[in-house]
Amino acid sequence: MKIFIFLFFIIFLSKSLYSEIPNLENRNKSKIRENIANTYIRSMNKWDIPFNDLLENRSGSACINWKELTPDFLEKGIFDALGYSQNIPNKKASQIAAISGCKKMKNYYKLEDTCECKVILTNDETIVKLPIKKFNENEEFKKAVEYYKKKDFKNSYNKFLLLSEKGNGKAQYNLAIIIYKGQGFTQNYKKAYYWALMSKLNGQKKSEKLIKNNLLKINKDEVIEINEKVKEDLETYANSGNIDVLVPLAKWHLLIPDKPDYDNSYKWLSVASAFNIPNTKKARDKISKKIKKTNLSEIQDEANKVYETILTINNRTDINGEKE
Repeated sequence: MKIFIFLFFIIFLSKSLYSEIPNLENRNKSKIRENIANTYIRSMNKWDIPFNDLLENRSGSACINWKELTPDFLEKGIFDALGYSQNIPNKKASQIAAISGCKKMKNYYKLEDTCECKVILTNDETIVKLPIKKFNENEEFKKAVEYYKKKDFKNSYNKFLLLSEKGNGKAQYNLAIIIYKGQGFTQNYKKAYYWALMSKLNGQKKSEKLIKNNLLKINKDEVIEINEKVKEDLETYANSGNIDVLVPLAKWHLLIPDKPDYDNSYKWLSVASAFNIPNTKKARDKISKKIKKTNLSEIQDEANKVYETILTINNRTDINGEKE
């Protein structure tokens, strides 16, 4: 039987991010923040001011040229303009004072628009916010489709991959197609299955046919391995504050195990419902009927811990009240 597989040429609108920091998409963002803090401390030490020896409610700021934050600079470089404060009544006032000091040094050295003063540390916490810029995911999706139509599969693949990593189900399906067909790359049925499954969990029903096709090409152990990786990756995203993966995680526990795991599905739907994700309350309440009463309180406690963790991450703000 001949199988026809079509790409989605549908525009999907959501939020995604780019940055001015060189090659940010291929770098560990947490490591960059850690290295910025280390660079600040190294810069302060040059002036014989050990930041960690300052009194409580201390904050440190520096004038950062984001475009020069290369790995080499973060390993050896020094910030030109610094600011710090200590023994201030509260953290917010401490941060404001540190920024003020940084701006004075910036003006003194006539750095003008080459850098911007940002709070980096408050007490022992690294709070520097990377200058992430929003980009139009709608346009990125259209460009990926245009590349595909022109048979420029490499650029199409790269754009669909970026969108897929942001949880775009339609892009995940398209990416799976490119990998399945081996367009611009050698075929890889394991990767195609991975992205097809991700796409299905993100609501793309057409992925089911592609999943069946890939299951004919890989062995049982590989299927188990990929299924687990999908779950682990979704959990990693969730624990990093991404609420868009909560419903796919709940679906995973219903659809992938040999028997539906109602306990874990209920847990993730409970978290999703707490964040007011549409249609999750009804699904949560329906699944709750399949859970033993003796387990329910423990699962709810676990869900609350996850919710509080994600809430803390997503509510973290910098001095200007911008979400990190």
